[in-house]
Amino acid sequence: MSFWTDALRALQQVALLQHKVDQALTTAEEARRHSIETRERVIRLETLIDIAMKRQSAAPPAPPALPESPQAGS
Repeated sequence: MSFWTDALRALQQVALLQHKVDQALTTAEEARRHSIETRERVIRLETLIDIAMKRQSAAPPAPPALPESPQAGS
């Protein structure tokens, strides 16, 4: 009977190992998707920063504000 007990225990270990491999693959796929999403967000932020910096350096300086004149008859 020891052979059958050992065989059953080995099958249980194989099933447990398969379950752990499946969990690891699921975790790896989630990490891959998260990495892609993060990379896309960083690219968008870099693009926005680049556009803002180009606009800032290309924009002429703002003229000084003129003082407001008092309204007559108020």
